[in-house]
Amino acid sequence: MGRIASTLRPMASVPTDGGLLLDPATDLWADWGLLGVPDPDRATTTRQGLLFRDFIRSAFPSFQFHRLSELLIDLLQQVADGQLTRLIVCCPPRHGKSQLVSRLFPAYWVSRHPELFCAIASYSGELAYAHSREARHYYRITGHALSKDSAAVGNWLTPQRGGCIAAGVKGPFTGKGYNLGIIDDPYKGPEDAKSALQRERLIDWLKSVWFTRAEPGQSSDGKWLPAAQVVVQTRWDHQDMTAWLLAQEVEENPEHWTVLNLPAIAEPVAISMQIPHTCTRVPDWRQPGEPLCPERVPLDVLQRIRTRLGSYWWNALYQQRPSPAEGLLFRKDWIQPPLLVAPGQPRRYAPLVLSCDLSFKDGKENDACGFALLGLLEPQRHPAAEARRQGLALAANAAAAQGSPRGVNSIHSPAGGQDPWAELQIEALWAHRQRLDLPGVIKFLLASLASLERQGLRPNAVLIEDAANGPAVCQLLKRQVPGLIAIPPKGSKASRAHAVAPLVEAGQVRFARKADSLVEELLAFSPRCGVDDQVDAFCQGVLWIEAQFWRGRGYGSSPVPMVFSR
Repeated sequence: MGRIASTLRPMASVPTDGGLLLDPATDLWADWGLLGVPDPDRATTTRQGLLFRDFIRSAFPSFQFHRLSELLIDLLQQVADGQLTRLIVCCPPRHGKSQLVSRLFPAYWVSRHPELFCAIASYSGELAYAHSREARHYYRITGHALSKDSAAVGNWLTPQRGGCIAAGVKGPFTGKGYNLGIIDDPYKGPEDAKSALQRERLIDWLKSVWFTRAEPGQSSDGKWLPAAQVVVQTRWDHQDMTAWLLAQEVEENPEHWTVLNLPAIAEPVAISMQIPHTCTRVPDWRQPGEPLCPERVPLDVLQRIRTRLGSYWWNALYQQRPSPAEGLLFRKDWIQPPLLVAPGQPRRYAPLVLSCDLSFKDGKENDACGFALLGLLEPQRHPAAEARRQGLALAANAAAAQGSPRGVNSIHSPAGGQDPWAELQIEALWAHRQRLDLPGVIKFLLASLASLERQGLRPNAVLIEDAANGPAVCQLLKRQVPGLIAIPPKGSKASRAHAVAPLVEAGQVRFARKADSLVEELLAFSPRCGVDDQVDAFCQGVLWIEAQFWRGRGYGSSPVPMVFSR
């Protein structure tokens, strides 16, 4: 025994039911556990008392704590304590969610509950194994033992016969149960998320494998922990797994998910992902316009990413509110840019209309105000047709004159004298959405009208819906805003949208770049729910223009001079 003691350095004992020999992470004294001396480091680590935050400091000393990580750490602590069993985390890429949820947290959870199993799933077994490998590293580096008979990356065990298993979604979890299940990014990319077949296969796997493997477990102190599930995802599609899970909440037995949904740049709650009433939304601490984690991704970087990605992918991946690529009621391929006009020809509108959908009740959950600037593009008549309308005599070759340069898609009537308004074109020039109180509405309207005046775009009519808060605005502004018109609402918002949709489909309504926010709302518009403030203002304006000009043809040689009553 003296010879053994002289060749080995003292070390603490390892558990009597197994452990990797001479493992530097667990055999800190390097004596194979022969001396039976308690390891001082391990003696200070109490499984039930150590907080996740302290575990992170020990396992990953350089970890950067910030507001986002602190919020996520608190939620995961509730999962480890058995207080929270259903958690969905939706955050933009590269904000550190996988590092916390899929690597550090499994290591901490297994150290707290070494008798129980954690399962990690991702879109591929390779990625799931990478998460499991990191979790195993953090587990060992904090002085916790692995079983000597199973330390593989995809299936590692503790001496108490708990541990961690990993596989890809739709992978081999059959025959294995878990007490904590983590799904991190179930889709490889947009092709998977947008494929109806791949989505259906994933849902089948969830139903037949993943959900059936969840089971409660009893910890060493005799406490029973319910099975917990954590889903971490960057949104790809409006029908992805997160959308499916939330849609199931309307069924007979909801799961009551807690949802942490944080866009890269804060925005009003009404715009963000809709949360069923059976779920709990974790509130966002930021004001609209603030970045999620400036320590990792500053606002100026986010703005550059937004420009590079475009509205569709920015809203899906970074703002966590994907819209249908093809649209719901309004289809993406219907959205057309404004027509070109002949060089040197100014764009003339008859009339130009500012349509407003107003709401200024207190409360963050209330609707915002929507504004849309619409112009009916005055057609460019063929000179011969215009001369005939005025009763002038024409030269023999006058009818052969061209009304516009070749290759320019301007609106004109042929020389035969067809109605120049036969192809009516409405242009959405600008749209805006903002939550305002009554003084804010007045100030915004007056400032917007002054700005348009300076740009030579003075509206001929300002349309205010004669309902809800509209009459109050009309009463205050009727003497300050020429052309202010109260519009009695006809039908529901959905019915008005259905009436406008055919005009958009026919290409008779076109959209300028400054109306991109309106286009986003149109593509995401659903008659059942969602944000529709700009859509409602837009539909109100289009239907009013259609009724005044398109149907009535109430114009003379110059269609602009209409008398608008105040």
